[in-house]
Amino acid sequence: MESTVPVRLAATAVLVRDSVGGGIDVLLLRRNATLAFAGGAWVFPGGAIDPPEVAAASSDKAAAKVAVVREIREECGLTVSSDDLVYFCHWTTPKGEKRCFATWFFVANVTNNAGDILIDGSEIHEFQWLEVDEAISLHHSGNLVLMPPTYLSLSLIAKYGSAEMACSALRYRTPYAVTPRLCQQDGMMICLYPGDSGYESIEPNLSGPRHRTFFTPKGMQYEHSGNDVGVSPMDQP
Repeated sequence: MESTVPVRLAATAVLVRDSVGGGIDVLLLRRNATLAFAGGAWVFPGGAIDPPEVAAASSDKAAAKVAVVREIREECGLTVSSDDLVYFCHWTTPKGEKRCFATWFFVANVTNNAGDILIDGSEIHEFQWLEVDEAISLHHSGNLVLMPPTYLSLSLIAKYGSAEMACSALRYRTPYAVTPRLCQQDGMMICLYPGDSGYESIEPNLSGPRHRTFFTPKGMQYEHSGNDVGVSPMDQP
C-alpha cells in the first residue's frame, strides 16, 4: 500500500518593488543548503501555516495571510500589511515527495517600505533584490536555482511594467491552482500540469495538448500548446 505524506498548509509572498532602471525588482532568499526541503534554492519569503493560525482564522486563505505576514517578518525583517497581499495562485507538492505543502501564493508591492533586509542566517543564508528578467536569465545560465512555482511566478510577473501594475492586474486575474505530476522522458525530469495529455496517466509521450515544464541543462522551460490545453497559461496575464 502506498504511504501518504501529510499535507501541510503553507503560504509565500512575491515581494516586488519598482527597479531603478524601470521594471520590477523581486526579493529572493536562498535557503540553507542542508535543509531537507528545497535546500539551496532561491525562494520567496514564506513557510508553513501554524495550527493556531488556522484555528483562529475564518478561512484557510485568511490563515495564509496571517502566516505569510509573520514569515516575512521572521525571514527578512520586513513588515507587510495583509491588506496589501494579492492572492494569485496555489501550488500543491507532487505526490512522491518526502514533504508535501499546499501553498498559497501572494504578491505585494513593497516599494515604499523595502528597507534593510534582515535574514536569520539559519534557514535563510542569503538574499538579493533582482530585476525579474535578470532572475530568469540567471536561472537559465545555471546561476540561480529555482523551483517550478518560483520560476512560473517570476515569468508571470515579468509581463507587467511596474510593481503597482503587477499587483493591480493580479488582483483581478483569476487565481489558478495546480498539483504537478512528476515523470521522466528520455532521462529528463518533467512536471506535468492539468490539461496536458499525459497528466492523468503520468505518461509524457502521449500525443495531444502539452502543458508542462522541462528541467533542461539550461534551466526550466515551460510549454503550453494553446487553446487545446483548456486552461490558461500560468505565465501570461
